[in-house]
Amino acid sequence: MPDEDDIQARLKALREAYAKQLPDKLTDIARQWASMQHQPWDFGQVKSLHRQIHTLAGSAPTFGFDTVGQQARHAENLLKTWNNEQRTPGEDEIAGLTGHIHSLCNGLDSNPTPPSPSASSLVERMSTCPPERRLIFLIDNDEALIGGLPQLLSHFDYQVRVFRNAGGIDEAFAKERPAALIVNPGLDDTQQGGTALVHGLKARYGQDLPVIFVSTRGDFNSRLQAVRSGGDTYFVKPIDIAPLVDHLDRVTQSHTSEAYRVLVVEDDPDLAAHYALTLRQAGIDTTILSRLEDILTTLAEVRPELILMDVYMPRCSGLELAQLIRQQDDWLSIPIVFLSSETDMEKQFNAMRIGGDDFLTKPIDSRRLVASVSIRAERARTLNILMVKDSLTGLLKHTKIKEKLAADASRASRAGEPLVFGMLDIDHFKRINDRYGHLCGDRVIKSLARLLQQRLRQSDGIGRYGGEEFAVVLPGCSLAAGEQVLNQIRAGFAKLRFRHGDEEFSVTLSAGIASVEQFRDAESINRAADEALYTAKRSGRNRVKLCQAPAAKFPENS
Repeated sequence: MPDEDDIQARLKALREAYAKQLPDKLTDIARQWASMQHQPWDFGQVKSLHRQIHTLAGSAPTFGFDTVGQQARHAENLLKTWNNEQRTPGEDEIAGLTGHIHSLCNGLDSNPTPPSPSASSLVERMSTCPPERRLIFLIDNDEALIGGLPQLLSHFDYQVRVFRNAGGIDEAFAKERPAALIVNPGLDDTQQGGTALVHGLKARYGQDLPVIFVSTRGDFNSRLQAVRSGGDTYFVKPIDIAPLVDHLDRVTQSHTSEAYRVLVVEDDPDLAAHYALTLRQAGIDTTILSRLEDILTTLAEVRPELILMDVYMPRCSGLELAQLIRQQDDWLSIPIVFLSSETDMEKQFNAMRIGGDDFLTKPIDSRRLVASVSIRAERARTLNILMVKDSLTGLLKHTKIKEKLAADASRASRAGEPLVFGMLDIDHFKRINDRYGHLCGDRVIKSLARLLQQRLRQSDGIGRYGGEEFAVVLPGCSLAAGEQVLNQIRAGFAKLRFRHGDEEFSVTLSAGIASVEQFRDAESINRAADEALYTAKRSGRNRVKLCQAPAAKFPENS
């Protein structure tokens, strides 16, 4: 999270520096216009003056000089007309521009407009709950549930504190607020003790407190009472752990666990710095492009989810740069939002036709800037997830996990660092589908995917390799450490209990691993891990095997 006070101080310093430089900028504009009137009409000078005033029209209001910005806009429109029509203005038009430039300088006499409210409050900057925020309060007097549910949830890194009645709950809240409540609505003989308790807890600790009701009753009236008391969802006992964990994940984890990445392309350094600070204040990771020539290398390094780009730049226009970016297949879908003081709707539409996704007119309020960027970045991230992530599990698709392995293995080899690649396969998965159906099989796959996501690091790569097969890339991990990690996941997965109707069952997995220390290229590591997986299957399943030597090809329908 950015330091709010530090960013406010830097924004203030930026405004003060702009105010200090503004008189010199206005003096330069006035001198250039005076000089142009005593020389043969030169459209090169008209274009140069238009460029200066255009920049001023966008930057002055941003830093609070609204009067200067308004007069600059009038002057800019006159110069743009003369330049577009390639004609010499008449005396009345020259006098009109002189008046606007005179008003520009007089605009400094007015007090700057105070800065707009902080944009940081506009964007909800949530992150995945830290371990202490994965605390669940289970309020139930059902001994069977109390005896089993906490252990099952612990496999998904949830900590469960049990309360058999309302006693001690307020004291527990005083020490630590839970991420969610799991409550039996029928804690007493009235069958409403739990709902009444939840109503009071929400009144004291906030209506946003997530509540999951669990009950032996699934009738309409019971569910309606749960809704009225503030329940978010309702499960009928016996509980299937997979959908329960699905819901807990949704309420304890963020949709934006990683900051949006934005690239700012703006030739005015003051405006670029202002936009960057404003976006960073809202928790958006923002990079400023210093040299247009570095655009492709910067895109590859930063991997932005949105580009904020000025239209009018001296060496290369924003429209030209957008077309250059769109020449690269990797960046065909990245949103490009143009920023300009251009008010001609036809030109704005033309900018979007060429390669832009939206057009924001300068000056733009800080809150609107953050809102516009956040909305489009979120949409871009969602679309990217649909393209690179498996729809069932949310893990990387086959091609993407192989690309992750290739990139990380190459990096590890160059740096002389360890890396482990693992292949995992659910044992006898075909039997599960045949006996319980594909929907039940999907729940098993999702449970393993979730277990991998919760047990592995954010820097690790996790992919659905195909069907019931998964792949993991563990940078900075030795072969011994990788074996230990996958064995822990294997053991945790075997302890999960799945339900289908009245039947309960468990599932195991097998895994094979190889390291970059044994095989230098990604293809060899992949093949070696696959062979180790086959060895694990052939050795009895429910085990992790290290790659030793080449083995037979892994058969289908295992």
